[in-house]
Amino acid sequence: MTWAIEVGQAIATRIANKVPALKDELLPLDTLRRTTTSTTYRALMLVADIGDSDTTLASAEVSQIAGEFVRRGLELNDLLRAIRVGYAVLAAALLDAVNRLLPPEESSAELRRISVLLFEELDDFTDVAASAFLDEKGAWAAGVSAARFELITRIVAADAAEDIDTADAKRILDYPLDGHHVALIAWSTPHSRHDLRAVVDPVLRQWAAPTSSLVVPVGQQSIWAWGAFPSATTFNDPNRLPFFDDTFIAAGGVGSGIEGFRRSHLEARAVERLIRRRPDLRPATVAHEHVALEVLLLNDPDAASQFVSRRLGPLAGDDPRMAELRSTLSRYFDLNHSLAKVAAAEHISKNTVTYRIQQALTLCGHAGDSTTDLRAALRIHKWLHGTPHEQ
Repeated sequence: MTWAIEVGQAIATRIANKVPALKDELLPLDTLRRTTTSTTYRALMLVADIGDSDTTLASAEVSQIAGEFVRRGLELNDLLRAIRVGYAVLAAALLDAVNRLLPPEESSAELRRISVLLFEELDDFTDVAASAFLDEKGAWAAGVSAARFELITRIVAADAAEDIDTADAKRILDYPLDGHHVALIAWSTPHSRHDLRAVVDPVLRQWAAPTSSLVVPVGQQSIWAWGAFPSATTFNDPNRLPFFDDTFIAAGGVGSGIEGFRRSHLEARAVERLIRRRPDLRPATVAHEHVALEVLLLNDPDAASQFVSRRLGPLAGDDPRMAELRSTLSRYFDLNHSLAKVAAAEHISKNTVTYRIQQALTLCGHAGDSTTDLRAALRIHKWLHGTPHEQ
């Protein structure tokens, strides 16, 4: 028993020194020592063939220590590294004891027997530890995700953010609610195998490198995410939001404090609704500040459709010619009524541009100088009914 305690102590010390994640004392040495001592004692019983016939190297303490790794934020690789380091110390201690206690003519066969036994037990021992880790990780993640989701829904609820204890919220979310935030909502197609978490950082970096991020699963194919920034920020390049196959991403605007956390998420949800209303529903990454007007115009889709019908008339038709006229007219408005710029963009003559615009205005019955309603109707139509030519 004394030998088991000494070897168990040596194993615990070696693991604490060799596994980087344990050097910061994330796991108390006494907790680790109890497990290594128990394992050493069981190894001694197996080698000496004493105790119950069903004795295995893995004890209840192994499952407990695996759970401790999870609860202290350590990874499975940290646990497996600890097992490899500890097993090397245990094997060396057992083999050294054989060489010390047995004469040379007997030690060779005994060394081989113990080596084979340890090799067989290592596989089962690792399986037990890894399974316990993954089970605890799943239970822990489910509990943490549920707590985070419940808190987030409270924050997002109207007027509820004022009653949130920000210090307690920071602890639960592991995310700072002061400073500035950008919210994302990402979802994938039904058969996608894309890891949604992998899209968060590349999108957030279009504003700046986040100092912290929060990702919460919402169902099987959707996540809510936030990035924290030390100061207010804008797009690095507003025309180069990253695109991902089989993935849709909606981004809110930059918001400050807990109210900004809430507001940015609500803006991302508004963009999500907008994306889901597109007729083609192709994967896209869309920021609120790019479609803020569309979000307002399409808040009531039925009313928006009626508005489009009244303002565009026959120009709202779904045939290719109407789509072509709408595209040219929209570009004409976007380019400040420059015939030359529209002609260059569409690779047609200025006379053709003029003819198409006149046709479009005649079809929709437009009269007067103001084009505000017409512009709005064209933008609504593009989202609700736009053809690939217009997109």
